[in-house]
Order: sequence, then structure tokens, then C-alpha cells
Amino acid sequence: MVKQKIGTIIFDIDGTIVLLPIDWDNILIKIKSLSLTSTKTFLGFVSKYYGSNEFIYIHKYLEDIENSAVDSMLILDNADKLLKRVCRYIPIGFVTMQSRSAAEKIVYKMGLCNCDKFLGVLASREDASNRIEQLAKAIKSIDINPDEVLFIGDKVLDGIAAIVNKVKSIVILRNPRTFRISDTDYIDEDLETIGIPIATDLAEALAIAKDIYDLPIDISIG
Repeated sequence: MVKQKIGTIIFDIDGTIVLLPIDWDNILIKIKSLSLTSTKTFLGFVSKYYGSNEFIYIHKYLEDIENSAVDSMLILDNADKLLKRVCRYIPIGFVTMQSRSAAEKIVYKMGLCNCDKFLGVLASREDASNRIEQLAKAIKSIDINPDEVLFIGDKVLDGIAAIVNKVKSIVILRNPRTFRISDTDYIDEDLETIGIPIATDLAEALAIAKDIYDLPIDISIG
């Protein structure tokens, strides 16, 4: 069987390659202080109020917090070393629901800006209201056949966004409390049914990708 060629890998940032120490409960309290009582989650707020005065206010408020948090960020799974190796062989880019300034500060701090095949931050919170739109903008910006793109994120929504945009995807689910989300539904079963592999860390995600696709990368960091 001939493996599908992958020409570019796009990564989510927070939760996939780093973890920012942000108190999201406090962010939600700030959002609700604007009398936006119908908003239950941060991403739900961004999607519903994108472009509004409320969005701009929260975006700028959070941008300062994010940029400060970068100084104390946790790099997950030796992601800096892994991605420096990967981008010797294949172009890599990033999408994020963080602000562009914070995202660019993250990849700079990780030393990725000097990679041979670094595409940069392709879409951030300023650019689109949700991950589906972000991924579409990212693909368009690099002018590549979607079928040759692999997207690695850490949310079920990332897998859905990949399917909508007709790109390949692997979802990293670290330390899942449970795959069972209701009496009749399991996350792992749903993802497997639609052809999206699950990994528990970045190295495993890249190993799965190398096994499934035509992907000439070396992921060892020894």
C-alpha cells in the first residue's frame, strides 16, 4: 500500500507543545462581568463574540496575561528538541487560539524561528473565530494541497477542524480522565471511527505519523 505524502505539518501551540500557566476560571469570570451570561467557555465566547467590542476588550486583556505567562511556560514532551529536528526535513507552521504576539514569543523562546523550514504562526486569535476557520486560513496562506497537510492538536475539535478542511490529523490526549463522555459515547471510539489516531504525547503523535504517512523525518532526540 502506497503511503500518503505529507508536505507540511501544522501544530496547535498551547496544550500541544507548551502549557501556559493561565487561570482560565478567572478569564471566564472577567467575560461574565461583561454580562455575557450565555457564554460558558472561553472558546465559545471567542466564536460567538468575535470582532465585537467585548471580544476586543477580552482579547487585549488576555494578551497581556498570555505574554507574561510565556516566561513561565512549560515545554511539553521535549517539543523544542523534537520540532527542531522535524523542521530539518519538512515545513512546520502553527495555529493558536492565543494572541499572535504571545504565539510568536513562544516559538521564538523555543528556538524554532531559526529552523530551516519554519513557516511561522499561520493563524492566531486575531485571525479567526474558531479552529476550523484558522486551519482554512493557514492552508490557504501556504498554498498547499490540503491532502498533504498533517495537523496535530490536543482537542477533539482539532480533529473535527481537520476533517472539515480535508487535512490529516492526529489528536494528543494527555492523561485522559476517561474516554467515556456519556452512557453511550466514547471519545476514542468516535475519533477512531472517523480515522483520527490518538496519541498520549508529541513523540507518539510523530511516531504514528511516520508509520502511517510518507513522512521522511527523524524524531529521535538522543
